[in-house]
Amino acid sequence: MSNPLEELEEQADARKRTGRQPGGSRNPRRKPTGGDDVKTKAAAELAAREKEAERRRAEREAEEKAPADSGPTADEPDGSQGPPEPEPLSKRPKSTPFYPNPEDEDFLWQVHEAATARREKIPTTAVLRFALRRLSDQMTPSEIVRALSGPVQTRGKMGRPRR
Repeated sequence: MSNPLEELEEQADARKRTGRQPGGSRNPRRKPTGGDDVKTKAAAELAAREKEAERRRAEREAEEKAPADSGPTADEPDGSQGPPEPEPLSKRPKSTPFYPNPEDEDFLWQVHEAATARREKIPTTAVLRFALRRLSDQMTPSEIVRALSGPVQTRGKMGRPRR
């Protein structure tokens, strides 16, 4: 019969080597899993992800090549550049802060009061989306930039003055 202290040390060494507690899960309802089965599932999942990523990459390349290969359309004359393509959604900011001035805030409050009088709930974001849709129907982005930008500075100092 061996020493119980030596048996405990052997069990501790076995736990250190495997990194897991002997005896499996403490949850009696959980089924024991074989290590090889988990590894094969993980390898299959990784292969599926890589295959999906490769398929997406091929689709993107095909989309990029298609506009380059096609000639000018009837709407677009030779040599003219169309509007630049919008950036993918993943590069856009998640939210845009809105800081209304007091007049705009008063107007939004009046809209809120009118909605409350009709027993409706209209959030401020819905009002802003509606206003942006109306603005996009009436003006192009370049017209909006021209309307909001000040006069172009042609002379004088630009930038922050040095001390």
